This record gives sequence, C-alpha cells and structure tokens, in this order.
Amino acid sequence: MRSTEELVSEHRIILQVLTALDRKVRDTEQGEGLPVGFLRNLLAFGGGFIDRCHHAKEERCLFPCLDRRGIPASGGLVEVLLQEHATGRELVGRIGALLDRYESGGAAAGEVLDACRSYADLLRQHIMKEDDVLFPAGDAVMKAEDQTEVAGCFSEREQALGPDYHPRLHRLAEELAAE
Repeated sequence: MRSTEELVSEHRIILQVLTALDRKVRDTEQGEGLPVGFLRNLLAFGGGFIDRCHHAKEERCLFPCLDRRGIPASGGLVEVLLQEHATGRELVGRIGALLDRYESGGAAAGEVLDACRSYADLLRQHIMKEDDVLFPAGDAVMKAEDQTEVAGCFSEREQALGPDYHPRLHRLAEELAAE
C-alpha cells in the first residue's frame, strides 16, 4: 500500500465531517440555534485529528521524503500546503474564540458561521490539491523503501499520541458525521 492511500482515506473522513458541518450551517441559517456542542466537537476533531494526526504525518513524514526526492518543501506546492495548514490552525482558533464570544453574548451566530464556512472551504480546496496533484506526483517519485519509511513514520506519529488517541478521534468523526 502506498503511504498516500492512508492520507486519502483520512481525507474521506474529514470530508464526511465537513458535510455534517454544511448541514449544521444550513440548519442554523434556516432558524435553528447555533450548534455550540457540535462546533466544540468539530474544533476537537480539527485540532486533534486533522492537525495533530493528519497534518503531522504530512509535515513530519511525507513532505520531507518528497523534498529528498525532488519535490521541494519551499517555493512550490508543498509550501502552499504548509501555509494552508497554518491557516487552518488559525481558523480553528478563530472559531473557538468566536464561540466563546457568542456564548458570552459578544459575537453573532453569523460570524461563527462565516468562520466555519471559511474553514470548510479551505479544507476542501486543500484536500483537492493533495489528492489530485501532490500525492500522484509523490507516488511517481517515491521508491519502495520510501513508502516503507513514510508508513513507519506514520505509525510512529500515531503511537506517540497514545494508543487510544487515533481511534477516539475516528469515533468522534463518526459521531459528527452522523449529526
């Protein structure tokens, strides 16, 4: 199995959660209350699964390997993707801050929804760049030993977070997607 297949599989999980977010945004726009609990769980998923698990695998495992194989970490697509990772972190922080303000009466639901839409749009565009451009290019230059090395690095990243960390976030994704 190519290491990028694991990342593509994780992208599918992320997209399922984003579909649920779209439903919640639409429901709120149609008069339902802002789903604060759902959004707090979304932030836990974004910071935990997307950033600490998924992006860490890309940043610490895949991208360095691609750089060694001629797909540079700076001045090209990988640099753009790294900037998008940072933007995603900023948006998670912004949504969290807006939720705090909303709960204390200082922010409107529309502000929270706008930030949520920005986050979902960013992630969808980001996933498309990786799935359609970077991962096929990476697979074309990676050798079998690279695949083994990157897969081992992925496993180390997950183990470093603890034995229940990744499965717990998969369960959270399933719960979010079902809402």
